Amino acid sequence: MSNVNMPLDDFKSLLSELFGQPLNQKAEVAAQDFWQNILAMADGISRGSISINVDVLALARAFPEYKGYQVWQGLAILMFLVALPVFIFSWKIALGLIVGSIVVYFIGNIKRRIMGQKFVSGIQSAVAAGDMVKGLGSLCAHYIAGNVQLASGLGRAHWPQLPSNVLTGEQNFIQE
Repeated sequence: MSNVNMPLDDFKSLLSELFGQPLNQKAEVAAQDFWQNILAMADGISRGSISINVDVLALARAFPEYKGYQVWQGLAILMFLVALPVFIFSWKIALGLIVGSIVVYFIGNIKRRIMGQKFVSGIQSAVAAGDMVKGLGSLCAHYIAGNVQLASGLGRAHWPQLPSNVLTGEQNFIQE
């Protein structure tokens, strides 16, 4: 954890760089709360007592490389819609299209889970390696963006809650 002890202003600057814009008031409060508990967060994530749950839909909106599963799910919907008028002519073909659409939909779900797990494991390994930018800084930025939530045996934290809720078990929201 080489850079974990960086000053708060440097941490906020790092987050501003990751976002490409200055932090708003709520983001500053979340960043300060995250920074005050950064050692406990890093330790919990490294040991596995704090898990990172990713919202792949929110992630896909922000990063096109995570949209791959949507193609499969869109294809499933299209196949189902085609099956409806085909049903008039041949129920066997329509049934095949419906079964195919279900299979394609499940393939999309599997791809979504794999993408989410890959994203989380990347952050976890960066935290374990002590990489402040790709690890804790990235995690905090994704937390503020609403792409991830944190969970532990004590509680959960998701935007706009304070990140320390995962450590305390409380449910404190960031006030404006």
